[in-house]
Amino acid sequence: MEGLTIRKKVTPRAKPSGRNVSEALSAGLLVLLLIAFIPLILLIVLFTIIWHKVFPEKPTTPTKPRPVVMHEVVNDLFPLRYHYVLGEDISEEVAAYFEEDEPLILYQPAAENPFFQGYFSDFKIEYPTGIFVQKVNFNDALTEAVSMPLCFFNYATQEAEELIDLKGYNLFAMERLNHFTITATVQDDSAEEFSATDFELEITLTDALYALPKAY
Repeated sequence: MEGLTIRKKVTPRAKPSGRNVSEALSAGLLVLLLIAFIPLILLIVLFTIIWHKVFPEKPTTPTKPRPVVMHEVVNDLFPLRYHYVLGEDISEEVAAYFEEDEPLILYQPAAENPFFQGYFSDFKIEYPTGIFVQKVNFNDALTEAVSMPLCFFNYATQEAEELIDLKGYNLFAMERLNHFTITATVQDDSAEEFSATDFELEITLTDALYALPKAY
């Protein structure tokens, strides 16, 4: 992409080491503890069943829908607002993937733009001339994230470019004016799918992308 420099620094994945004697002993002790607790677990399950039959749960009252709170993306070129939505409001599969405390974002541009249709992660970096966002591309049933590319949307051209797919990674950004670093760390449940457990993206914007046009 013109005006944008990206450097990827990969950390090699460590080779798995063999189990030592202490790990084997710990595993054996854990198995013995589990066997010893089986009768207690069965008693708890039986007590729970009897309790629910004697004291059935009262019907719950429907909860009120969450209020939609709009936020502004501050810039002078492209009016853009957004609000948060939780994964559980989309589907059970999405809620399980993104967890309860990790919201997704729905953007609402003043002028209709196809790029902002659909969902985005809550990862974003704002600049005067554009915004870095992570789009979440779901399958048709909204049950699985197919890809989660990092994109840069240019306010002046109203066009977006995909930079790199970061599905399966947790992201952390360290911002410094027109230069920032994204650390991408593999999520625990998908570590076997990747050759590197983490890597860094160093992204630098030229003055043309970082500073507003002189007319402003």
